[in-house]
This record gives sequence, structure tokens and C-alpha cells, in this order.
Amino acid sequence: MEILNAKIEKETNEKLDKMVKSKRYKNKSEAVRKVIEEHFDEHPELFAPDDLEEITKAADEMSDQEFDRLAAKVFRGSRSAAELVAEGRDR
Repeated sequence: MEILNAKIEKETNEKLDKMVKSKRYKNKSEAVRKVIEEHFDEHPELFAPDDLEEITKAADEMSDQEFDRLAAKVFRGSRSAAELVAEGRDR
């Protein structure tokens, strides 16, 4: 494992303390690790390949099934392409 030093807001630190005190996590380091990992799992689009823009242009000419297969390959996440698009519209 790597060591990461980060400054956080007082409120965030208090929330981490609360998570540890409730025995949800052994310590703050574990809590931070798990929260970051969960965030990454929930947002696979953060790690999309560099050629995503080209793929997106080609998506206009694809059937829904082809697009779903491509999205699964690109995002490698648990959510469908429709769910990812719907989330993007909410922003």
C-alpha cells in the first residue's frame, strides 16, 4: 500500500471518527480507503479510455444492443449504459 497525506475539512474528520467509533471500520485509514474504493466502483466513467470521444461519435450510428455492449466494455461497471446516460442528464 501507498501512504497518502491529505488535508480534510474538520467536518469530514469528525464523520470519519464517527464511522470508526461505530465500529464500522477499524481506523480512519481503513474508512478513507473503503470510501474511495466505493466511489471509484460507483463511477467507472472516471477511468474511461482516452479515445472515448471517438467512441461516442460512433455510438450515434449503433443499435441499442451494440451501444450497451460497447458501454459495458468501456466502463466495465455494474450499471447499464442507460443508467449512466440518465445519471449524466441529472447533472
